[in-house]
Amino acid sequence: MVQDNQRTNIRHPIEVAIRLIDENGVEQKAVSGNVSDCGLYVTITVENRPAINSVVQVQVMSAMGDGSDAPVNRARVMRQDEHGVGLKFIFDE
Repeated sequence: MVQDNQRTNIRHPIEVAIRLIDENGVEQKAVSGNVSDCGLYVTITVENRPAINSVVQVQVMSAMGDGSDAPVNRARVMRQDEHGVGLKFIFDE
């Protein structure tokens, strides 16, 4: 089943290592498939996928230009498919 594209932000195909922490504190590695101003899609194993509507923490695994760690951001799981999950960043919650 094909879902209508309801996204308002342009998605950029960027593959970077992501650290994902679910609501239970379980940490796992993922890889981004695309990124936009409002969210990202990450590939992740089926066994460890966070539930739809759950809140996770995500962090790019690469250091910033000044050598510091990338910030940890909160995101809500909006959708799942056979390869991963779509996340929407939480800005004001």
